[in-house]
Amino acid sequence: MAREFTLLFHFIGFGLFVSLTVMGFILNSHYKKAPDLQAKAAILRIGRPIGILSPIAVLLMLITGIGNMHALGLGLLDMGWLSAKLVIFLFAAILGGIGGGKMRRRGKLVGSMISGAAPADAPKELEKLDKQISLIHTILPVLLLCILYLSIYGRLGGQ
Repeated sequence: MAREFTLLFHFIGFGLFVSLTVMGFILNSHYKKAPDLQAKAAILRIGRPIGILSPIAVLLMLITGIGNMHALGLGLLDMGWLSAKLVIFLFAAILGGIGGGKMRRRGKLVGSMISGAAPADAPKELEKLDKQISLIHTILPVLLLCILYLSIYGRLGGQ
């Protein structure tokens, strides 16, 4: 029964992780199309819950993933596909954390630009952050697809 419980919450965590990644991608594309700083700031405010829910999704997946491995009697290096999946997941979690920090900096910078208290190089810094965040929103879905592929591969008998 414990295995079914942890597996259910693992699927919920993965669904949350995917949903937040897709929402971030969509909001970022709307942000890039926004006509002015006021519209960009409004879109950034909408995206704040993503920053709050993302660590919850990562922790949920990590805890339930460890629980699933324990229920199956597996160690970290017992199955190659599972080890690869863990490495990709950790990379995605770290990349998401870095992206969250950059998104916070971007939000503060846009706010300071609206209030007129921004440094002289603010537009150049904003452009740099926008490119970095767009790159993150491109890489994360690819990593999630790799995780999904490895999960399917492993369940079909891949070692």
